[in-house]
Amino acid sequence: MDGTDERRWVERLGRFGLAAQGVSFGLVAVLAIKLALGVGGKATDRQGALRTLAHHGLGRLLVIVLAIGFGAYALWRIYQAVKGRGAEGESQGAWKRLSSLGKAAIYGVLCTTAVKALLGSSSGGNQEKKATGGVLDWPGGRWLIGIVGIAFLLAALWNFWRGVSGRFRKQLKTNEMSARELRWTTRIAVVGLVARAVVFALIGVFLIKAAAEFDPKEAIGLDGALHKLAAGPHGAWLLGLVAAGLFAFGVFCLIQARYRKI
Repeated sequence: MDGTDERRWVERLGRFGLAAQGVSFGLVAVLAIKLALGVGGKATDRQGALRTLAHHGLGRLLVIVLAIGFGAYALWRIYQAVKGRGAEGESQGAWKRLSSLGKAAIYGVLCTTAVKALLGSSSGGNQEKKATGGVLDWPGGRWLIGIVGIAFLLAALWNFWRGVSGRFRKQLKTNEMSARELRWTTRIAVVGLVARAVVFALIGVFLIKAAAEFDPKEAIGLDGALHKLAAGPHGAWLLGLVAAGLFAFGVFCLIQARYRKI
């Protein structure tokens, strides 16, 4: 395979993966919005959404497509990590390569979860609490959980700054967008990235609390963060707003599937 064919396949993997990322966040958001409106739904993470969909005929077909998409995303990020190439061949440093590996691992797990959901062998929730409980038993486990919590807080700050500063536009082919498309993309991206920052901040705070109190029950993931919002004052409104923001992030991922520099 020559360089042109390689770049073409990498681009296809990346765009398909970004589309799957967008759809998965959209599914979580729709379920949370329905819960906020009191018309069913639930506060769940992407694994939970996959398990919910896998019980329905058309849903199973979507889970199959998402499993392939998650796998494509993981392969794209592995390629970036191994080759050290970012957007349009831009050289990546060690931290970005590690970040790409981490994202590949996350989407590899999502791909596995989707396959297990289709086979009816996926496990239930509370995975964050189980994993945290296991790590807390390690020597220095509390410090490790605390560091992960701080990493989530830093990720929250990064997403917030990336949104309000407009830095996300550097990764987009804005020259191919009309003025209207760029204007709406900017609005959608800001809302989506800020909502993602809120969720990451909640996860980080409760991971640090779990480490400080030596209590794995305090650890939460995306589903737990949504539950915390729903249980607080004006919970339905807060849950609805953040869920709408996550839906916006899902739409932004779909926009990236078309216009991101890969």
